[in-house]
Amino acid sequence: MKGILNLFVVCLYAAYTEAQVSVIFGNAVQANNCGEWSNWGACIWLKGKRPRWNKSYFDQLLPGRSGCRHHIFYRLLQDKWGQAFSNFFEYMRNVTISEEPCGECSYQQSCGRQCHRHGNVDEINPLFVAERRCARVDQSSACVSRNINNCKIWPNPEVPLPNVTDGIREIINGFDYLTCIPEQRENEMVCRCCCHPFAPNPTTFKCEPKPYLIENAKSFNKDFLISSAQLLNEKDTRE
Repeated sequence: MKGILNLFVVCLYAAYTEAQVSVIFGNAVQANNCGEWSNWGACIWLKGKRPRWNKSYFDQLLPGRSGCRHHIFYRLLQDKWGQAFSNFFEYMRNVTISEEPCGECSYQQSCGRQCHRHGNVDEINPLFVAERRCARVDQSSACVSRNINNCKIWPNPEVPLPNVTDGIREIINGFDYLTCIPEQRENEMVCRCCCHPFAPNPTTFKCEPKPYLIENAKSFNKDFLISSAQLLNEKDTRE
């Protein structure tokens, strides 16, 4: 789940460098301020038939220099807030019914080495961690989740977040990274959820860009607001 990871990583960076979160949040691309980048890792997901998806978030990251598991930022993340992040990840695993990537929530990571933080903030990646939605995976259908708090799945004060200060908790709780709506099925009510910057269409239950972001589309990367289904169609057309 991308959104909450970004927040934990950004807050970690802020805690260690006293930087402003508003300045460093974003631009998670393979920027030129790193001498080399690892290959894109496997798609991270919560559960399913693939054995890897039943592992913890950190164990799904590839090891060694070809992956991110032992990268400095993930080591710091584990040391500082590893238990908090694991608690969140297990909570999302328990409430999510879907066993295939969905909701535009599954991402891949790439980690930079031989990096520096010199240059224009719009052109560098100050976190040295790049993320992208999983390539060649249609995850445009909203995830099916258990009905928790009338589909207000997050924030949930019952999920313990040890070592997370009140200030950082406010940042995490205030970020609308997961949008869920109810769906009445024959025998039960479920929730249909999409990750930021998408929200579920109440008729089709497909993930669509949030309207307020479309108005500022020129401010984002060209693929930021495009669904994975549309990206797949465009790639197939080019090929």
